[in-house]
Order: sequence, then C-alpha cells, then structure tokens
Amino acid sequence: MKIRQSLLLFTIAAILLVSCGGGQTNASAADATYAYLEALANKDKDTVVSLTCKDWEEQAMLEVDALMSVGAQLNNVSCSQVGEEGEDALVVCSGTLDLTYNDEIRAIELDKRTYTMTMEDGQWRVCSYK
Repeated sequence: MKIRQSLLLFTIAAILLVSCGGGQTNASAADATYAYLEALANKDKDTVVSLTCKDWEEQAMLEVDALMSVGAQLNNVSCSQVGEEGEDALVVCSGTLDLTYNDEIRAIELDKRTYTMTMEDGQWRVCSYK
C-alpha cells in the first residue's frame, strides 16, 4: 500500500513539474511583450532588462529611469503578434500605459507602437519598437 501511495505521489509531482516547467522560454512573443510592459509599469529594472535583447538594454533602462518619478499603470492591455520581419516577430498591444504625476493622468496609447521581438537565448525579447 505504501509503495502504491508513493508511486501515486511521484506521478502527480512529475505531472506538475512538466506542466509548470519551461516558464518564460515557452511564452509567445506577445506574452513576452506584455511581461515587458508590466515590468516597465512596475519599474522593475531587472525584469525589464531580462526581457530585453542585449542591443536594447540601454534603451530599456532609460525607459525605466524615465518612469521613476511618475506613477505608472497598465490599463486594458492586450498584445498580439501581427507579423514577422525575418526571424523577428512584430507585436502590437492595445490599451494604455497611464502615467500619473501630481494627480494628472497622461495615457500613452500602446497601439501606436509595433514591438520587434527577437528570439535570444531561447526566449522572446523586446529589441526595439517603431
């Protein structure tokens, strides 16, 4: 009986590990873009950099620094891949990044930007936007 219970627990643990494993590496380009925007709104520089390609890291840090003196919140954000450019994925997000300073809210409409996402080290990363 103990062997059967142990085997059952082992099987459940293995299923959970397989279903939860992978994390960000299995995320789509759109999911990675959303995670980048979320980290940006939270002013989480480490996460922003981890979601950025090496060529874009300096720009990403500047964006986080620019938000340090304002409140930032994502509002009704949804991202989807709209195309490809070579091996890169092109992603557009709807919704806004609302910036608050002295009780004044300025909304940045996210659908005005197309993010270029590059697969780097097995993970989609923001590499620029137009």
